[in-house]
Amino acid sequence: MSEAAPPDDADPLAEAGARLERAVSAVAARMDGLSRRAGDAGAESAAARSADEDRARLAAALDEARGREHELAGAARDASAALVQAEQALQALLDAKPAPEDPAVDDAEDEA
Repeated sequence: MSEAAPPDDADPLAEAGARLERAVSAVAARMDGLSRRAGDAGAESAAARSADEDRARLAAALDEARGREHELAGAARDASAALVQAEQALQALLDAKPAPEDPAVDDAEDEA
């Protein structure tokens, strides 16, 4: 059997125009989808850059904190040494100074 002939009222040019419009619409929809994906990828890239910047900033802050920790540890050692020296000086003064005489003890000895 042979193909049926298109109806006489069908305009081949109108059919071609309709197919072209459908194709253009499909291409436009595809481009919109690709554009959205490209925008999403751009946002993800910006987020990754932001995360890298945050990591760099946090690493710098950590380095500064470690430096301060080192300085504070040195100051604590110096303060501890100064306290030990002060304690030793006070102990030497206490050891060198005779104990004051208690008059109550002297009275008890005199009565005996």
